[in-house]
Amino acid sequence: MSYVAASLAPGETLVVKARLHWVLWLRAVLVLLVFGWVGIGIYWFIRDAFFLMSTEMALTSRRLIYKTGLLHRSTSELILTSIEAVKIEQGFWGRLFGFGRLSVHGTGADVWKTPLIDRPLRFRRAIAEARPAAMSGAGSGSGGEFPQRTTISLPRQKRTTSARR
Repeated sequence: MSYVAASLAPGETLVVKARLHWVLWLRAVLVLLVFGWVGIGIYWFIRDAFFLMSTEMALTSRRLIYKTGLLHRSTSELILTSIEAVKIEQGFWGRLFGFGRLSVHGTGADVWKTPLIDRPLRFRRAIAEARPAAMSGAGSGSGGEFPQRTTISLPRQKRTTSARR
């Protein structure tokens, strides 16, 4: 079972999964062919292969999820209601072959960056379509976001000082 499927909350649905672009596999194979005879190329290939096989990126009805790592897992999640901007970085070759990077900026200093993904415009469009549904469901008690915190004010106690003798 994938990390994304295992981490879905009750009532949360998977909207779309982003796929890493095949050009990343091409880069790993080229490194193996060019530097494999030195030995360092084998290490780089194995490292890249583990990264490519263990990386998951998904958009759910409530959040963005990015997971990488097999033995050492690193995850990043961004709630849809806290997204401020989505940027696409796509050069000439990216436009030609259909790959690019997404930078999703959340409130505060949160930035969710992807590696090269296949069809980044499609993933950005899915985020744009899922945000209004998450925004409208956030305050209606549907579990779109964490419950609001309540603050209780307690009366201040008077301080007493003891006189020195």
